Amino acid sequence: MQIRRFGPDLKSKISGNHPGLYGVPIQLRRGQIPPEKLEEFARRVNGMPLWLDAELQVEAMYFDPHASIEEHAADHPTLFLVIKGQGTVRIGGPAGETRKIAAGDVVLWPAYLEHTVWTEDEELHAIVINTFKAEKAH
Repeated sequence: MQIRRFGPDLKSKISGNHPGLYGVPIQLRRGQIPPEKLEEFARRVNGMPLWLDAELQVEAMYFDPHASIEEHAADHPTLFLVIKGQGTVRIGGPAGETRKIAAGDVVLWPAYLEHTVWTEDEELHAIVINTFKAEKAH
């Protein structure tokens, strides 16, 4: 049986230009981290994530008050499930659609569209599910 504990007490800073943003990797694709770096990775993220042979990655994200994720686009769709708190999401760049989000909301970030999330006076906790397209064998 595999069990991965996650929560705000196990969070680590997410690298990059994301002030006040922390995370816990819950599940990763097998082989995503080189074997020689697994021990170091597990120490940095407070335990070993679950490994699956699946084109999927799941993580918990924790936004402090006045936190943000840098606006970016990904080459895959992502589901952003808000489980606590509230914030604001924008999809489509600086002139894109902006909406308030709160616990119980799920946002779809389509592939190749810029998106960002930020908080004001309240924290926000979310589960993020990245779905990757399986590569075709040549």
